[in-house]
Amino acid sequence: MTKTLIIGATGTVGGLVLDEAVRRGVDVRALVRNKERANLPDTVELVQGDLADREAVRTALRGVDSAFYVSPHETNEVEIATVFGEEAQRAGARLVFGGFHIEDDDAREAAGSAIPAYIPKLKLAAFLASTDTRPAMFSLTNFDQNDEIFRADIEAGVFPTPLHSDGVNRIDLRDAAEVLTTALTDKDFAAGSYQLLGPESLNGEQSARIWAEALGREVVYTGDDPEWRKAFERRLSGQKLVDWIRSFELLGSAPIATDPAEVEIMTKLLGHAPRTLADYVRDSVNR
Repeated sequence: MTKTLIIGATGTVGGLVLDEAVRRGVDVRALVRNKERANLPDTVELVQGDLADREAVRTALRGVDSAFYVSPHETNEVEIATVFGEEAQRAGARLVFGGFHIEDDDAREAAGSAIPAYIPKLKLAAFLASTDTRPAMFSLTNFDQNDEIFRADIEAGVFPTPLHSDGVNRIDLRDAAEVLTTALTDKDFAAGSYQLLGPESLNGEQSARIWAEALGREVVYTGDDPEWRKAFERRLSGQKLVDWIRSFELLGSAPIATDPAEVEIMTKLLGHAPRTLADYVRDSVNR
């Protein structure tokens, strides 16, 4: 049986990967800052420590076949990703990354010039991709689950996150978790770079309408309001607030089209059609 380490197990992406791995009966270990507050299934082995602590990372990686890495919202994200990549290579663990990666050097440099705030994220992903770990590097589009941060606003009738009027591809992270878990557990899953995405691009008004239909009440899109950042400041703090504002500045200013060929690839990776935002919202409202 594959033994896998999951980073970010108490967060959104890592938490869903952990849930999917546990559902499949995978032997799971998680590196957490506080065992008492982790609130993870009893079947999960916990190692307490910080990603900035090389010894803790080395201990967590000892004896695992694969490891999932998602970069936390930290100012030293490049340094801690470097430690993790080096130790995963030392441990002989297969590395699976979920985040933002551009494989082509020229395209990555151009993206960094266009979006300087993303340079650290591009840099850490490029380093992880260069490690001798048979890395599988997954880039994810805008998460449906991001809406949960603003659930109280949405239920009060406001959809506050900026999304370009021409639409942004949105992914249900449950789909991403399925593919990521397969990469962690299937030794034949090819190393390389992959794009994980949803079946459609949606703008803010369309997203608000989907929530309105599920909730049975009016939900108005306000992401085009110049004061949209104030909604983020009410819900987030620290580096996470900084990262989210930067991300949604981009999502509000540039569309992310949906390529049918990439959706077909995603469907093959999943073994079923990707979930729509309407699927996610319905499940979220009814759970």
